[in-house]
Amino acid sequence: MSDPHDPRPTDSVAPLPSAPGEPARPDWRIRLAARLRSRGATPNGISLFAIGLAALAGLSFFFALRDPPLAGVVLLLFAAVCLQGRMLCNRLDGLLARRGGMVGKAGEVYSDAPDRLADTLIFLGVGYGLAPWLSWASDLGWAASLLSVGTAYVRVLGLACGLREHAQGPMSRRMRMIAMSLAALLSAIGLALGWNQWVEALLAAALAAVALGAALTIGLRLRSIVRELEAR
Repeated sequence: MSDPHDPRPTDSVAPLPSAPGEPARPDWRIRLAARLRSRGATPNGISLFAIGLAALAGLSFFFALRDPPLAGVVLLLFAAVCLQGRMLCNRLDGLLARRGGMVGKAGEVYSDAPDRLADTLIFLGVGYGLAPWLSWASDLGWAASLLSVGTAYVRVLGLACGLREHAQGPMSRRMRMIAMSLAALLSAIGLALGWNQWVEALLAAALAAVALGAALTIGLRLRSIVRELEAR
């Protein structure tokens, strides 16, 4: 048995009662959070690390179509890995904060602000990466970036109005990363087969889907917030 007075970190994370309806998290995620905690990781540090992964993904998208096919395939696969890593960081920072008893006073800032920058880095990387072939792709990248930030703004607006968190809509942060990860994987296959124009169209379509989905998400959240306020 471990000594309860031993100040050294252990590989266990303090238990936290699950909220009603909260999905059970895989044990491996809890074990990973415990291991990170034992090595001095903090929720804020993980949130900032996610920005680095997003920047690497954006750069990979930016250079993928500028390099020889094999290098482009590797970059697109690396982008997909970075996007999934960002999603994992988004889970681990909150898990480490709550279950590890490391909720800080500025935790909400570190939890939310880096995500907005991360979205922007990814979508601008895709848009400007396509710009030499599709002149309007950079505008599409900006649209996807701004509308993605808008989904978070509306969610926070609802909280500022004293309402519950409104996270409905088809293009949440998780769905944005899934969409771009899938686009990266399919583009890697297309690039390996020499279907460059198909890859360009696919990445542009992914940006358009994110932008349209984010716009719809904003509309749904605003409608729900207004209805809830008027029902008071």
